[in-house]
Order: sequence, then structure tokens, then C-alpha cells
Amino acid sequence: MGGKAKSITAANDEIFRLQHQQASILRQAYFPLVFKLFGILLFVCLLFWRIWTSWDPLTRNFSGNGPVLSTQGWSWEALKPSEQLIWSKCYHDLECSRLSVPLDWLNPSDGRKVVLAVVRRSATDHTNYLGPVFVNPGGPGGSGVEWVIEGGKTLQAAAGKNHDIISWDPRGVGATTPSAHCWSDPQEAQIWQMGKLGLVDSHPDMLYDIFARISSLNTQCEKNMGELTKYAGTTSVARDMLAISEALGLDQVRFWGQSYGTVLGGTFAAMFPEKVERMVLDGNVNLGEWYNGTSIHFTDSTDSVMVAFFDLCHAAGPTRCAFYAPSPAAIQYRLESLYARLRKHPIQVFPDFLNITTGFSIPRPEIITYSDVNYMVIYALYQPRLFWPKEAQILSELEKGNGAPFLEYAIERGHRQTPFSCSCDPTSRDSSDCPSTYPIEAIGNADTDRLVHCSEAPRDSNYHSITSMESYLTTLKARSPLSYSAMFENRVSCAGWESRNVWRFEGPWHVTPAHPILFIGNTFDNITPLTSSVYNAGYFANSSVLVQNSYGHCSLGTPSRCTMEARKRYFQTGELPKNGTLCQPEVVPFGDDLEDLKVESEMDRAMLGLADLATRF
Repeated sequence: MGGKAKSITAANDEIFRLQHQQASILRQAYFPLVFKLFGILLFVCLLFWRIWTSWDPLTRNFSGNGPVLSTQGWSWEALKPSEQLIWSKCYHDLECSRLSVPLDWLNPSDGRKVVLAVVRRSATDHTNYLGPVFVNPGGPGGSGVEWVIEGGKTLQAAAGKNHDIISWDPRGVGATTPSAHCWSDPQEAQIWQMGKLGLVDSHPDMLYDIFARISSLNTQCEKNMGELTKYAGTTSVARDMLAISEALGLDQVRFWGQSYGTVLGGTFAAMFPEKVERMVLDGNVNLGEWYNGTSIHFTDSTDSVMVAFFDLCHAAGPTRCAFYAPSPAAIQYRLESLYARLRKHPIQVFPDFLNITTGFSIPRPEIITYSDVNYMVIYALYQPRLFWPKEAQILSELEKGNGAPFLEYAIERGHRQTPFSCSCDPTSRDSSDCPSTYPIEAIGNADTDRLVHCSEAPRDSNYHSITSMESYLTTLKARSPLSYSAMFENRVSCAGWESRNVWRFEGPWHVTPAHPILFIGNTFDNITPLTSSVYNAGYFANSSVLVQNSYGHCSLGTPSRCTMEARKRYFQTGELPKNGTLCQPEVVPFGDDLEDLKVESEMDRAMLGLADLATRF
């Protein structure tokens, strides 16, 4: 501007000088005032932003949830634990938070903390917003965060898109800290697993070896888990759920749990009946047996599901069932003959095998025993629709002495660990199998299963008595002769366990929830029989049992439009189906594939999504 002023006339120079002087005087007089006004405006804008990000856009009420943080550089470790829910973007379209709660709810002032990993999928339909549905996949040891990562969108479609879907990793599991592991690192756990014994009926007197091995493992587990062994029970986890709901500003809770999640839901409902707004409990664990440690009635339907394999394989014919025989009894005989042969002649598989289609191979020789195959057969009872056709093919190949298909399937399903290298050489194909520490990540934790299950029982449970275990085995064999050898693990897994929970809910169990509970049970569930759904419903006044006429564990794995509609109607309106309502499935084992079903609605897509989700947990 100085160069341009020199080119104008002297008169203009004087005018310019006077104008510049006047502007300078005005700036000196008004600049502080303008600066203050700008500062006030900036403060108001920031305050409004803070209020708006703390404002629940769905309910238009203060949620107390705090601001949602950026996803840049996100990790669980980067989230600062808080006694409030401060949400951070995570896993692409979810929000995560770490909520600090007392380790000991009976003595919250002692300063010890558990930090819960919490996840939320926000509602996508803001009309008639109904709040969050808390979900739990079961276990114990199932990661609620992983459940939402894998299936949150599907769960939301099934309950209604006007719900948030919220879950958390229970104590000892996944990204919640402290974690609960029997070993200090995954490699130690894998080395221990290499010495796994066969089933209790695989050799004479195997019971005593199993009892000694599991007792020593449990001693190791309790030592490594430390004080958490006394504070990870269902009672404390139920109280954690209440804490999460309170941090969200909720007066009541909507909950959807399956398998062990029904123990969590049932315990919560008995402890806080006035807090129940909606509750769906699918695949129910007998609450009485869970808390008294008897483990008898959980096999009420196991052998019935096994018999269904013989019946449905025969009905399907040789084109659909590769293990077909002229009668169901002949199929059973065929399986028992294979078992007898494997007892004396385990099948060998050598490293020169290669599946050209999948690329599967093994680095060293493997053998396939009677116990391996029996375990596969009993495990397949969890998801007959998915597993039985494949199982029939594998059994047929085993009869021919070909163990490669079994081995590939067993490793894929996690029944058999992948061979690994003790050296953990970074250039080795197996180096990823032996990290030095357990990651803080949302994954399930099988060690927590024994932690919760075994610490839950009363002090006088005979976990130390081999005589008591002998008696139990005799009883179980008489009740479930086809499946007892694999199902025995449910109780013997607690052999030698010492710790008990500091806080154990003792009742009352017979309560009237603020809203009646919907129980769902399959006619033939291999581990949570329909009898348990009926038994548990008796604790909670005005509740209803919906029966799905299908095989396997929980209703999700077998699609049923009837069940889908009843469950969604309950979440949306509170309307219960009539007690004893029978819902038919859309498919049966050895029948049509899911791909053959006609998808006619968004609900159908959600139904198929739930079936897929069930196969991954």
C-alpha cells in the first residue's frame, strides 16, 4: 500500500493520511471491545457444541454419555477409564467406552477397580426410539463386544432399528481388565494343551488321569488369576450391567441373552425385578443347577438330539446324507462300529497330504483317535443344520481310513489346535501362534468359563472328591448313554477348584418383574433343554415360554419366521406370545440349504443373519 500512495496527488496523500489516522484511532478504541465480543461468541459456540455432543439425538434428553471422540489412532489401551461413559468411535460404525466399576461391589470404597469394555451400535431409526437392548452371547467367557462387532447390525434388525445395541466384555473376558488366564502367555497354554487326554471312556481308568490333570490345571488357573477368582461371578456381572444402565441414565433395562446369558439375565431379573423393561432368554441354563453345581439335567435332551441324527440321516437318503444306512438303527450301528475300530486303530495322517482346493496341509504326522471323533459328533449337536451334512461326509471318509477331511474340519472349528513352533521365529509360518502376551482385544476367553462356573457353586460342592466324581459319572452314563463321555467334561472341569465368589446371590428367586420375561427353548436342545426354560420361567411371574420345534443349542441357529416375529413384537410392544406357543422352523437338518429359502423381507434377511451369527459363536 505504501508504493501505491506515492503515485497519487498531494491532496489525496493528505486525505489518505487523515483517513489512516482516524482508522487507527477507531481501532485503538474499539478493538478490545470487538475482541471481547469475539471471545464471548467463541465460548458460546464451544459451549453449545459440548452440550449438543452430550445430548442424545434419539431421545433429545441429556444422556450423560459424554462426547464421542475421534477414531484416529483408536485402541482400547488409548481409551482412558472413567466412571462415566465417554464414547469413542471404533470398529468402523460402533462406539466404545471403558467404564470403571468396583472390583468388590460389597465394598466399593476399597479402591480396587474393574474396567469394563463397553460397545454400542446406535439406533438407525429415530422414530419411536425405545432405548438400548443389552445383549450377551453366552459362555461364560463369550465376548459381548465381539458379539456386537460380528452381529450388531443383525441383532438390531431383529429387535428393531429403533433400539441401540449395547454389550460389554464381562469380568475376565476380552478387552475388560484385569483379564483372567490360566497361563501367562498363549504359548504356555498351547504347550499344556498338547498333553490333552482322551474322553473318560476311551481307556480303562481314564477318569483318574483326567481328574488329576484337571485338578492340577485348576490350581495353576487360580494362582495365575489371583484375586479375580473371587470377584468374577454372575452376581457381580449383573451388578455391572446395572452400572452401565445407570451411566446411560436408564431407569430400566432391556436384555437379550442366550445360553449362559440366560443365567446372567435371570440373575439380574431376580436381583432387580423392578429394572426389567424387556428380557428375552433363549437356550436356558437351569438356574437351580447352575448355582448348586449338580450338572445333571443339562443332558435331558442330548441323546434325543443324537438319535435325531440317525433318524434324519435315514429320512434324507444317501444323496443328502453320506453316512446313510437302510435304517436309523443301522446308522447308529455303523457309527458305533467306527468308534470300536478307532479305539484299537487310530487313523494316521502324514505331512504329504495337501488339499488342492483349500490349500490345507500339516507340517508333521497326526493321529485321529476315538476321542477325537466322538467329540466331533457330540459337538455337532450344537448346530445340526450346519454340521450334520459335513459330519456325515467326514464319518464316511473315516470309514475308508481317510482322516484328512476330519483333521481339516477339526482345526477349522477349533477342536484341535494348529501345530505351532516353540521358537516363534518371525520367518516361520507358525510365528503368529505364540505371541508373548494376551492382547487387550474383544475376543472370547475359555479360561473364564471355568473361573465363573466353578466359583459359582456352593462351598460344599464335591469338587475334590474322586468318589463323588465316580458317582456322578455313573449317574450321567445312565441318563445319557450316547453322549455322557463328552458331556462329563461339564462337571469334571471344576475338579480341585478352591475359590468361591465373595458375592453370591442367594435369592429370593420367585419374583414379579416389572415386565414379564420371554423364554425361548428348542424342543431338542443338546445342552440347555426345554425343561430348563420351563423350570426358569417358574421363578418369574407372568412370564411365557415360546417353543421352537428344532434341534440344537438356542433358537438362532435354525431360522424361524414365527420366532422372529414373536420376539420382535415383544421388544416393540411388550406383547408376549401365549405360553407354550409352538413355532416351526423354515429348514431341517439334511434338508434345504439356507440359500434355497425365499427372502421376502428385511426380517427374513435378519433371520438368516442370526443363523449365520450363531455358527460363529
